[in-house]
Amino acid sequence: MTIWDNIYKDYRKGGEAWATLSEEIHPLFKKFLSQSNFEFKQALDIGCGTGKYARFLISNGFTVDGIDSSPTAVQMAKELLGKKAGKIKRTDMFELVIPKNKYDLIISIATIQHGAKKDIQNLIKKINAALIAGGKTFITVPDFESSKKWQTFKSHKDLGNGTFAPLAGPEKGLPHSFYTKTEVQKMFAKFCNVKIRLDNIGRWVIQASKH
Repeated sequence: MTIWDNIYKDYRKGGEAWATLSEEIHPLFKKFLSQSNFEFKQALDIGCGTGKYARFLISNGFTVDGIDSSPTAVQMAKELLGKKAGKIKRTDMFELVIPKNKYDLIISIATIQHGAKKDIQNLIKKINAALIAGGKTFITVPDFESSKKWQTFKSHKDLGNGTFAPLAGPEKGLPHSFYTKTEVQKMFAKFCNVKIRLDNIGRWVIQASKH
């Protein structure tokens, strides 16, 4: 994903902390982690970026693997985590092969929306398969109403089915899929204990467990 690699390259040189780069650990994630029990503490971060969430998880006793499409982000994550890092590698999340029944936590923050909904749904199926029984996931996707409100999408190309590509800004041309609550419920229909909340910037925050 060249677009986000360019964003990370610019950020590394002192440029803008675009989108989630400027955010702290999501407060709902901190709450989720503090209220959950994990048997093995084996985690996967899809779209690990600079390693911010991986570092937080490591500080809470997890072993963390991470993937990102940006080689610059992968390098930054490895530098941040050092010897504490699990396997951090560059790969396309939609082409990712995840071993089944491996992790008891899989997270993805502001990442999986960058694609077509059919590919995102397939990734959710792979996440479910990769979790151990009772394993948990914490994922965010943007609310459909945000496509009408976010400044970046004031000017956009409609790709159909709630997917849009901005015509300006650092993410110019990159598909973003936006979801209604009903769509999110359908997407996580094979999970149990599903909690769906809307955060203060217009993202659905989904917590769910594998049966």
